[in-house]
Amino acid sequence: MTLVMALATAIAGMAPTHALGATANKAVPGVDMSSTMALEEIIVTAEKREESLQKVPIAVSAISTRELENLRVANVMDMMNKVPSVNLVPFTGNRAAPNLFIRGMGGTDTQTTKDGATGIYVDGVLVGRGTGLAADVADLERVEVLRGPQGTLYGRNTSAGAINFITRKPEKDFSFEQQLTVGNYDLFASRTKVNVPLAENLYTRFSYMRSSNDGWVKNNNATLSNQADFNEDEKEAMKLAFRLLATDKLTVDYSLDSSKLDYGNLSYQIIQGATAPNGRQMSAPVVKGLPLSKANISGHNLTLSWDLGTAVLKSITAYRKLDSESYQNYADIFTQLRLENQDQVSQEFQLVGDAFGKRVSYVAGLFYYKEESDELSTSTYNPTLADAWSVKATSKSTALYGQATWKLPILDDRLRLTLGVRETHDEREAVKTFIASNFSPSSNGTIVPGNKSFSKFNPSLTADYAFTDDISGYAKIATGYRAGGFNVRSTPSGFGQGFNQENVRAYELGVKSDLLDKRLRLNVATFVNRYSDLQVDQVRTPPIFTDTLNAGKAEVKGVEVEVTALLAQGLTANVFYSYLDGKYKSYLDNGVELADSKHMPFTPKNQGGAGLQYASGMTPYGKLIVNLDYKWQDEWYSGPNANTLTDGYGVWNARVQLANIRAAQGTVRVALWSKNLTDRQYRIATTNLGLLSAQYGEPRMTGLDLIYEY
Repeated sequence: MTLVMALATAIAGMAPTHALGATANKAVPGVDMSSTMALEEIIVTAEKREESLQKVPIAVSAISTRELENLRVANVMDMMNKVPSVNLVPFTGNRAAPNLFIRGMGGTDTQTTKDGATGIYVDGVLVGRGTGLAADVADLERVEVLRGPQGTLYGRNTSAGAINFITRKPEKDFSFEQQLTVGNYDLFASRTKVNVPLAENLYTRFSYMRSSNDGWVKNNNATLSNQADFNEDEKEAMKLAFRLLATDKLTVDYSLDSSKLDYGNLSYQIIQGATAPNGRQMSAPVVKGLPLSKANISGHNLTLSWDLGTAVLKSITAYRKLDSESYQNYADIFTQLRLENQDQVSQEFQLVGDAFGKRVSYVAGLFYYKEESDELSTSTYNPTLADAWSVKATSKSTALYGQATWKLPILDDRLRLTLGVRETHDEREAVKTFIASNFSPSSNGTIVPGNKSFSKFNPSLTADYAFTDDISGYAKIATGYRAGGFNVRSTPSGFGQGFNQENVRAYELGVKSDLLDKRLRLNVATFVNRYSDLQVDQVRTPPIFTDTLNAGKAEVKGVEVEVTALLAQGLTANVFYSYLDGKYKSYLDNGVELADSKHMPFTPKNQGGAGLQYASGMTPYGKLIVNLDYKWQDEWYSGPNANTLTDGYGVWNARVQLANIRAAQGTVRVALWSKNLTDRQYRIATTNLGLLSAQYGEPRMTGLDLIYEY
């Protein structure tokens, strides 16, 4: 951690002599800042209030509306390799759900009875289950990624981090946007956004997206019905939002969203033995076939905001529903049908304000969450070898959380101390029915109930200091917690026993700086996360069973760097880099220590990206914008076993856009883009299904966007 402290001293030495007390020029969105040549200020709500990204003493990355468009981000699955220390691939059994890791912590399975290590939020509402996260979120304004344990500011207490999807709110002026996209593999997409003021104090906004594309691995099965190609997609997303300015002090926001996803699941190809394809497989002779999978997600969000003068009281009431029907073909070794149904209700109250002449700022919250779910799984190996089970579950979570920041009346008001606390209580019940199994006939008809509860107090402490107006540093100690639960794949004896909570203590030092008259932005964070009672999955005999154990202790150390530089008028460079060193300190199974033979999954030593953007001045034909970026990462393990080692890779992406083309009414933008520009063949996960197999990354994707704005 001395690295960051030394860096802070060096950065402070780079600050201009007039930095103390100076009034810096700030770039304003939509305004030509070529004369001032300064980077635009980024505003986030990571700590429940609007603040400059550079003033928030936490490791957070923000992706704006235009960056989301350039990077083609519309859902959680699109976040792969976009910011430091975030690693994800589609879940083995369902590509509509992610295996999501932040700073080396996450989960390699998605179940209704297990919580993820990362909280996913849409407009402040927790999305309880990972299934369906490949469905698009309509009308995104920005995405904020918080790294490290979260809890004193958020509904769910998580041990890895949080990702916030923030959609655009209704506005007082009429606006309209229509985008059409065509591309290879028969890609076609349409996106419509319209904002309509219904009255002086009532606005509405409607967004609708629809897209389809053929899968890039053809399913050659011509004998079975209802067949899909691997990776094919047909997506639909809608959002209808209303904003009522009920009084000068009360704002009412209501939204209804719906997402549908029909898809062919991901392709696993054998990578060992004489029959293994040479390189990336573009078609598969699947004897067992691949039916079409489906996921439907919908939700309601009612948010009330009262301005109390020195504070804002907010109520967030939400209901969400998930229905999923997924079919997977595991390299033609066996097939699996999995049904998931989940309903959740949540209520959160937040009080955000200032006191004592704004010397103290605070956030306090009360959170309630309840869900009910059903799962059914049937795995078929051949006509005489199959396994089927079902699980019905309920869970409740309540929490009281808050934090207060005190600006000390010393050192020219440059030192702040933040204390956060959280008290969480979780309850979980589940019943598993072992329907029928040729692997374990003695379990047929067995019904196993489980009931567990957990409570945890989590504090955090942060100190941040402004060396100058443009350079600040922070030190943070935080604790996090992930509730225990039940593994739906467990044995009869293992399911009822369940597993207990996981705990983490995190230490972090960081520096945030705007240098060279705001032409260079350099943010660095270094951290050590220590986990106890680590939740790990162990395969049992027969291998259709998996138990989750509190078997481990682990330590993850790392460094994260984000750099943005204004190199010349219209030319901007972006670089991010993360170094992760993750090791199991203990990994016990039935009293046997396995730490020396296990590897922390999704923890590449090095990961990063670099990009250039050039934006010309206005010409008679419009404004030329060129984006080129390269994303890469080292080799990593897809699971804890050595045979899941996956080679590192790097991918080029590009986008060329002609913007601000004047039309009779409004403006037009035209963009040509390509992902995996060089058509690199690379694996994104390796697994052992009896035979070693792998998922491959998508081939070169190329398309054309036409966007009209009014």
